[in-house]
Parts: sequence; structure tokens; C-alpha cells
Amino acid sequence: MANGTLNRGSIGFWGVVFISMVAIFPANIYIISSTTALTYAGEAAPLTFIIGTALMFLNVIAVYIFSTKIVNAGGYYKFVEKATGNAVLSRSTAWIQFIAQMGPVIISATVFGWLIPVTASALFGVTLPFWVPFVASFLVLLYVFLISYFGVKLSTRISIVIGILEIVFVLAAGIYIVSHTQYNSLGTFNIKNSSGGIDGFFVGMVTGPLTAYIGYSAVVQFSEEAKFSKTVMKKAIVTSILIAAVFETFMMYSITVGTSPSHLAALSSSYAPALVLTRDYMGLGFALTVLIVALLGQITSPLTFGNSASRVVYALGRDKIFPESFAKVHKKYKSPVIAITFVFIFAVIASVITQAFMVYRFGILTGMFDAIVFWSIILTFTNLLYHAIVNQSLPFLMKKLKQLNVVKHIVAPTVGTITIIIIFYYTFLGIALPIAYDIPVIIVWILIGIFVAYRKRNVAISNEDMGDSV
Repeated sequence: MANGTLNRGSIGFWGVVFISMVAIFPANIYIISSTTALTYAGEAAPLTFIIGTALMFLNVIAVYIFSTKIVNAGGYYKFVEKATGNAVLSRSTAWIQFIAQMGPVIISATVFGWLIPVTASALFGVTLPFWVPFVASFLVLLYVFLISYFGVKLSTRISIVIGILEIVFVLAAGIYIVSHTQYNSLGTFNIKNSSGGIDGFFVGMVTGPLTAYIGYSAVVQFSEEAKFSKTVMKKAIVTSILIAAVFETFMMYSITVGTSPSHLAALSSSYAPALVLTRDYMGLGFALTVLIVALLGQITSPLTFGNSASRVVYALGRDKIFPESFAKVHKKYKSPVIAITFVFIFAVIASVITQAFMVYRFGILTGMFDAIVFWSIILTFTNLLYHAIVNQSLPFLMKKLKQLNVVKHIVAPTVGTITIIIIFYYTFLGIALPIAYDIPVIIVWILIGIFVAYRKRNVAISNEDMGDSV
């Protein structure tokens, strides 16, 4: 191992699209997004996906433009660094960006562990030993570590295969349910039908579609490894969001109309609404088949985020903000192995602490579910926060380049930031346990990041663009 470069030009357009799609995790709607959206928004759950899509596109404008100008494994914090030249702001952004990329790794592992006892209980009426979810979660993290270690090409191949399987099998279940249900209705797109009111609707949107769509942003950290990155990256980001938006909105609709509005609360309380509906409509055999595909997607999704987080750590090591050893690259696989190891250790510790605390307080099924919601809030909040910082940094870059357009570079990104603030407000308006635990954790994490960034403020800003890979 030695300090060196990543595997330049190793990922093409469809590779980037499927890395993004697997991170967005199409089967997430089948496993967890539908549960959280139904729990908080009820019949209006499909509408959360439409509004969530609109929000994503408002906030993708700045990312789209930055990706055509800057190629760097540091991703968003390098965008801010290049635009503002502010060391404290950019490195604080890196700190926020890191935990936002770690969130899905921890969530995916926890969801996998949680699904095993949920499935055993919902389909077979069997109660498994309490330690099973913890072991299952650890195995997911170990899998992510091992695949990431062997390089981005292997992760890309796996992402393409699993992504196609997820879309085909989950979509088949959705189409069958919609074509056979008697409850098709446009009432699912009326916010007045939100069972939790306006604040419940926004919590449902944060823990449902926004948590799911966040996957697209993880691919920015792969820019050094993409072919013709300044062209490919922007197209892949838009393509993956469009596919996910159509797919997940339709699937959320199919799950919502699969039963009567009066039965939605009971369905969501099963913790596996899509699984239960698929069993009822298509039989236990097909339900289990889709579940297996979804579980494959569940353990594959964190590959993107784990690789993404490790590249942020790698870039911080290269910039001498973290120890320089974090920038070491495997001679054969061109993977940032020290950074990958750090990500693995962090994920294991954070997962165990969160899961153990929640299970101790609320029991195995509810506790694991609450651990998922806990990290979903942290993930969405920190992701939207660094998007807001990037949005407001864009005018500074475009002014430097003498290409500033008021509408495109100031107004549109600012509208995206305003919607982020509105979502923050409604999400935390009626906050209660276990979501309330997020507040001190988020505050402390941000303060630590600002402190570290301030301590490293005199480390020279590299302001580098790695250039296009060919």
C-alpha cells in the first residue's frame, strides 16, 4: 500500500447510474420507506414521494453544475472549498458529509437485522432469539468492508446486477397489486388525507422518500473514477433520480391502495406492509422471492455509501486534515484501504450503540425500527444541511468564473434551501421520542466538526480539480 491515485476511468455512464440506483435502493420502498411513510402520512403517503422528488430536483441544480466544474473524491466539501475558499466552512461540510454518507450504511445493516425477526413474526409467527438482528447487522457491515476492499469495479458489477433484479421483481408486485385492488383512488395525492397532519406528512417525507432519494448524492465522491466525469456525472445523477421517482411513487401508490384507507394504520403496524400485501395478493412463495431480492438490495445499497464515505476520508487524508495514512491506496485494487477500514470500524461501533440502546428501551422489533428512524432523521437532516451549504456556495463559484446567472445560480438553489428549512421546521415541530434523541446527537456532531475544522484552518486549501478521467 502507498499513497496514490484511485482507479481512474474505471466506471462508465451506466455504472454510475446503477451505483446511484443501488444507493437509492429501489427495494427500499418494499422494505422500509413504505412503512415509515404510511406510519406518519397514512393515505397521503404517495404524495410524500412526489413532493420529495420536487425537493430533490430543486437541490440537485447546484450539484449538477458543480459536477461539471470540479472532479474530486472529496465531493461536496471540495465544491464548497473551491467556491468560497473558506477552510472552516468547507471542512465543517466534510464532517457533516461524512456522517450523512455513514447513515445509510448503518441504516441498511440495521434494516437487514430488523427484517429477519419481522419476517419470522409476520409470515410464520416465530419469535427469534434477541441476538439474531445484531449478528445479521454485523455481517452486512463485514460484507460492505470486504467488497469495498477489492475495488470499485467489483462494487459496480454487483450494483448493476442487483439493481436490475430489484426493479424487475418489486415492480412486478406493484403492478399486480394495482391491477387487482378495488381501492385505487386519487385521494392518495391529497395532503388532507395525511393521518399525522402536516407535521406527520413531513416526517413521513423525511423518513420515506427523502431518505431513499439521498442515494443519488453519494455518486459525486466517485467522480475521480468515472470516465469523462464532467459529462457523465451530471447525466447519471438526473437519470437515476428520474428512474427512482417514477418507480418509487408508483410502488408507494400500489402499497397504499392495496388495502382500504381504514386498514392502513393496521397494515403499517405490521412493520412489513408491502410484504404482507404481496403475500395476500400473490401468495407466500412470490412474497418470499421478492423479499430475498429486496434483502440482496438491502446489503448492496451500503456498498455505494461505504465507498463514498471512505472517499471523503481518503480526500481528507490527502488534504492533510485527517492523518495522511488515510490516503493510502491498495497497489492492486486501487481502493483506499485505510479509509475503508476506518469506515467499517465507525459503522460497527455506531450500529451497536444505537441498536443496543433502542432495543433496551423499546424491545427488539420496535427498538430496531426506532434505531432505523433515528438514523434516518440524522441522515436526512445532515444530507439536506450540506446540500443547503452547497446551494448557497454556487453563486460564489459562478462569480469567480464570470458566469453568474441570477435565476439559475442564486434564485433556484435558494428556493431549494428554503424548502429544506420548511421541512426541518415541520419535522421537528411535534418531535417526540425516539426522534428527539436526534437533536443532541446532531448538535454535538456539528459542533465537533466546526471545532476540528477550526483547528485545521491553517492547513493550506488545495483547491484542486483532479481533471477528467479518460
